[in-house]
Amino acid sequence: MPIGLALVFAVFRYGQYRAAEPKTALPKAAADGVKGAIGLAVITLGYKYFIH
Repeated sequence: MPIGLALVFAVFRYGQYRAAEPKTALPKAAADGVKGAIGLAVITLGYKYFIH
């Protein structure tokens, strides 16, 4: 689930970056997607350990 949400987030951010800076949109959006996936994975694992 974190990977799918991060992918959707990266696509959304790409659209925003493309409107502002087309030349650097893809690398910035990819970096945001990776950061989002890591953040969501940490939150998911955190909930798993706090709930059980």
